Amino acid sequence: MMTRLSLMLAASSLLLAAPVLAEDDGLTPEKVAAIQRDEAAAQAKVDADYGNRKPSEMSNAERGQSIRDQQKEAAKVMEKHGVSAKEFANFTARMTPDDNQRVANEAKRLDDQAKAQKEAEEKKRKGDGEVHIQQGFSDADPVELEAAEGAEPTVDVDSSLDSSASGAPVVDIGSRAGAVKKSFTRKSSKSSRRRR
Repeated sequence: MMTRLSLMLAASSLLLAAPVLAEDDGLTPEKVAAIQRDEAAAQAKVDADYGNRKPSEMSNAERGQSIRDQQKEAAKVMEKHGVSAKEFANFTARMTPDDNQRVANEAKRLDDQAKAQKEAEEKKRKGDGEVHIQQGFSDADPVELEAAEGAEPTVDVDSSLDSSASGAPVVDIGSRAGAVKKSFTRKSSKSSRRRR
């Protein structure tokens, strides 16, 4: 009886020490949240490759291939994080309610961080939303159009260009409207030759 008790105590100490060993290897509830997030993204990618169809809507060959693709993607995620699927399963099975809460908190933080990055990229692409339009030239904001090298910059502002000036020139378009002559450069057509 004594040997059985000692063996059971030794075995239970090894089982209880497994989560601590896994945490020393780098597996934490925060890392579990990151792995689960990456795994979900990989699964979504595979689902999108198969048209987001339900398994019942796929043929047997398509369903089998999609399962193999999902397994490959999950293995890539585990390899990326340096964890085996067995270690991950053992660690998640032995997590306490506090660890589960830490995973949920980390998942929420990662989601918020991803949303913030996405919004920052959209703002960067969109700009500040304001378009600055200059309504012409003025003495306050002159523009130099032509300049000679080494010359002192000068700006000539013509008062006739200012539309708000009271002495703006008046243009009469109607006086020359009848004086426009039509000139044809084409050869006359056959129908006009026949009339002659």
